[in-house]
Amino acid sequence: MEIIFASELETAEWSGGTTTQLFIWPRNSSYKQLNFDFRISTATIEVQTSKFTQLPGVKRTLMVLEGSLELQHKGHHQTILERFEKDEFSGDWETVSGGMAEDFNLMVLNPSMKGFVRHMQVSKKSKITFTATAHHFIYIYRGTVLLNDSTTLSRGDCIYFNGQDEINLSGVSNAVFIYVVVE
Repeated sequence: MEIIFASELETAEWSGGTTTQLFIWPRNSSYKQLNFDFRISTATIEVQTSKFTQLPGVKRTLMVLEGSLELQHKGHHQTILERFEKDEFSGDWETVSGGMAEDFNLMVLNPSMKGFVRHMQVSKKSKITFTATAHHFIYIYRGTVLLNDSTTLSRGDCIYFNGQDEINLSGVSNAVFIYVVVE
């Protein structure tokens, strides 16, 4: 298990806003070199219209966290996403977005892997247990949780666990988090 605190993460600018890499696997791989199995990040889109960087061979899942986003995948489909709605698409596609938003991204480059993204909630004084069977990742989006009755986590903090790791999340306050499984 690895705890990644928001204060340890670096945010970079891109042509339409900012992006923060939350996690990359294997840990020594590089987004720019496209030599990762999977990558998890958040981004802000701060311009009304932006063109996504094409990423050959990458399976993408994008979930809107704040705002509203229209995605147009030329020759494929288009969709409008509101909070916690997601779209899955190929990084090979020509994609243009409309609207300003904050989003959560899962990129899977390893063709033998697939990813799953969902938002979840834990209420104050309740507990959820997770047992890892593959790569599991949690991003705290809102509120505060207690990990394994010992570590307090809040907005932007992350947990990576795999193998047979088991973790417990207890709500210190009502909390919302994004849960990712890659197998």
